[in-house]
Amino acid sequence: MGVVCTGLLLFVCMAGSSALNITMNQNILGLLGPSSVQLNCSFDTDAGDVLFLINFKAFIRGAFRNIASFSPPNFGAPALILTDGFYLIGRVTLTNPTSASTTAIMTFDEVACEDETDYQCEINYQDGATGDAPSPLPFASTNLTVRAAAEKPIDSPLITGVNGSIIEGQNVTFTCSGNVGNPPGTFIWEKYRMIGFFPKTYEDKPTTITPGLVNCTNNGTSSVTIAMESEDDRSLVRCVIKQEFGDVFQQTSILSVLYSAREPIITTSPDQPSYIEGSDPITLTCWGAGNPIPTYTWYREANTTILSTTSSYVINDVTVENGGTYICEIENMVDGRLFNDSSAFNILIGPNVTSSSPASSSSPTGQPSSTVVVVGDDSVDDNLPAIIGGSVAAFVAVIITIFICKYTLKKNGKYDGQSQGQINHFETNLSSGSSPPTSTHHIDLYSSLQMKQSSKL
Repeated sequence: MGVVCTGLLLFVCMAGSSALNITMNQNILGLLGPSSVQLNCSFDTDAGDVLFLINFKAFIRGAFRNIASFSPPNFGAPALILTDGFYLIGRVTLTNPTSASTTAIMTFDEVACEDETDYQCEINYQDGATGDAPSPLPFASTNLTVRAAAEKPIDSPLITGVNGSIIEGQNVTFTCSGNVGNPPGTFIWEKYRMIGFFPKTYEDKPTTITPGLVNCTNNGTSSVTIAMESEDDRSLVRCVIKQEFGDVFQQTSILSVLYSAREPIITTSPDQPSYIEGSDPITLTCWGAGNPIPTYTWYREANTTILSTTSSYVINDVTVENGGTYICEIENMVDGRLFNDSSAFNILIGPNVTSSSPASSSSPTGQPSSTVVVVGDDSVDDNLPAIIGGSVAAFVAVIITIFICKYTLKKNGKYDGQSQGQINHFETNLSSGSSPPTSTHHIDLYSSLQMKQSSKL
């Protein structure tokens, strides 16, 4: 009896007119390491067909060899790993077909490189229509492709191009090697600074690929050369393997980049443009960049006396004499050379003066002179409500007095036109915001009105 085999994505082999169909899952991809990938062999039988054995074969050592056998449904015998499949022991699980599920299954609990090969599922049976065992036996075929994820490089990037410490301006080379997986990934480089959220990326550095320790992996090596800057102090450099099964990386420890002392900045507390004599102490603080950390020296302009050797100096005695220019000098040593820089800050301290003229003194024009008090800006603000309140009270008192005078003159019948004109003039000055009358005549009228009112009372 002849055997006809056809197949596109899978092979189906039929013996004569028998309709025993065998199928296997196709295009199987297994990831190296722990896995759950399966080889499935399913079949359909006709009435009267008798199954004896289901074998899985693998193409190893130049031929298809039996690696596992499965019992037909209801036979009750366990599935077995055969001699040529001993390399699978401990890595696969075999599942016999059942009457409910006519599928034999080999599950890879862990995939190894050697599992990448072609497989067949072959069924030994007796045809129910003819009573014969087909020869050759029918089978179906598939293949398993093994892929490998990249692994984190074991070692941190190798640093070359420096003798000891990294110094600003040096060209430093970083080299990274590791398992880049299968298909092979590529290296990219990233530099992370202490300031900033996003790294600087170096993507155009080639990756050299060589075969891995096992035949389904690859090793890769890449290097990057970076001109180090002062801003790279406290940074780190990372090599990243970009690969389809996930990215992995390794990085340097925090890098120390030596650079000269520079750009000192001075701040004050309290922070204000000027100060009043006798106010609270003034603290000057200096901050300067540099690695190693700079030392500090404070002194005044045109005076070499050292005031402080820390980053801060406090002016406890706030006097005019202690105003002036204060200088902060910073200094450090890099690669045997001494570097320094300085910054100056001018402190303005004004006198807190209070002086007043005698109450009886007069200006050259004969007008009473006003009292002058020189205080800080805060004093005016603090006394403003009292000044406004006093002015309002004085104004109200004058209005009340005018009303009383008018009422008294009318009552006594001495409310003549002259008095009325003087009072109207006085009221007009008040309503227009002018100063009260200061002539002797007006003052005498005002006094006489008050005396008359007092005598009536």
